[in-house]
Amino acid sequence: MTPRFSVDFNELLERDLIMLSQTDLRKDTNGSSVLLVEGLPIEVQEDNLYDDGTHEVLFARGVVEANSTGTWSHVKWCCRFDSEGVYDIAGQ
Repeated sequence: MTPRFSVDFNELLERDLIMLSQTDLRKDTNGSSVLLVEGLPIEVQEDNLYDDGTHEVLFARGVVEANSTGTWSHVKWCCRFDSEGVYDIAGQ
């Protein structure tokens, strides 16, 4: 099973790159600790419920990548999205 992590899509470093972790271990959405390594396939999501009742679940698949952007040096690991990018899975 591919690990899935909660993220904040406001933390994009590039169009297809998001901050993931400051350390090598991160808990997935099931509460299991996952060892992050270069190239690990993962899923990321952000769950939003708006005042008007709209439910949105932003989702992307990708791989773990070391932060080499030169910014946000406290972030060790990122997720590089696949070609499908980010999309809403709330209605599925």
